[in-house]
Amino acid sequence: MFGEEARFTCTLADPTGVLQVTWQRGLKPELLENLATYSKRFGEQINSPFAKKVSFNESSLSSSSIVLKNVTWEDENCYVCSFNAYPEGSKRKQICLKVEGIVSTLVSTSNSTTKSGQKVLSCSATGKPAPTVDWDIPPNITRVLQPTAEVSHSNGTFTSSSSITVDKDWTGRVNCVLNKGKNGERREELILPAQPEPGPVEGKRSQMALIISALSILICVIAVATVVIHKRLKKSADRFTAV
Repeated sequence: MFGEEARFTCTLADPTGVLQVTWQRGLKPELLENLATYSKRFGEQINSPFAKKVSFNESSLSSSSIVLKNVTWEDENCYVCSFNAYPEGSKRKQICLKVEGIVSTLVSTSNSTTKSGQKVLSCSATGKPAPTVDWDIPPNITRVLQPTAEVSHSNGTFTSSSSITVDKDWTGRVNCVLNKGKNGERREELILPAQPEPGPVEGKRSQMALIISALSILICVIAVATVVIHKRLKKSADRFTAV
């Protein structure tokens, strides 16, 4: 599984003449990378590029086991162990690794509501093979389930996305279940909290804001009225002077 450990073991019934055990990986003999070796003379040797990736679990000339740490998609390959014997030559065994699992997830709740007054809950996961997406929903919830959408990526992974719509006033917990019933099943929880009631302080602030708004409007009305009256008085004075 992605992110976990992978173990490879090779055994040889008759280790007569074996001088060294070599671990390599690659799909073709000419493209093999050397990972590690074991011999009685030099002991366990891990090639520097794989020092943090590979470790020995068992070392002998008849049985060898290595551990591949934190497996990723790049580790999907064929692994070869060779018992290098003299004078017979090498005796090889090949083990191919297929990496599966979920690499990332994303859950979200829309801040805005739909035209029909509902909230949208979304869940997506990226992995290989394409993750399945299911919802664990309380029985008292009214919802609309959208079909799961899949998008493929160049590295062979897939992103599966699903969403449901619920009433905007509904509160509670909903679980998005990924790869339900399979090895590596995961759950992602979405919580829709109740909107808090305005407290005494918030109520006073709202009331004060209304008072300030009303006073501002009143001041504007008085200012406009003053200007209008002033203009009318001025016109009357001008007429009186002219007469």
